[in-house]
Amino acid sequence: MAAKPGKYYDVLRAGPSLKWERAEGEPEGVLEAVLRKHRDGGRTHVLRVEAGTVFPSAVSHEFFEEAYYIEGEMLNTKTNEVIKGGDYVFHKQREKHGPFRCLKPCLILEFRYYG
Repeated sequence: MAAKPGKYYDVLRAGPSLKWERAEGEPEGVLEAVLRKHRDGGRTHVLRVEAGTVFPSAVSHEFFEEAYYIEGEMLNTKTNEVIKGGDYVFHKQREKHGPFRCLKPCLILEFRYYG
């Protein structure tokens, strides 16, 4: 789905009709539906993460990352902090975060962009 300017989308109800694909560079158990690709190479997408999925290493990116957890629970296995539905997180470029383990199935709205 490529979002069109000025059109509203109910992402939660459209879930099954979104084009879900394996998220490149992510572990098995992570699917994404791209809502919009940006000219700078960034993207707005929804991630679906299965319970039990492990992100084994801390990561950092060249892009800024904002994530709003719509539902689910994700454990930061380094800090033991649990991220739950309703939580928001922002990571600066090159900021290390993780590793993680998905405790309950997650649905995450994420924005990736370059500064």
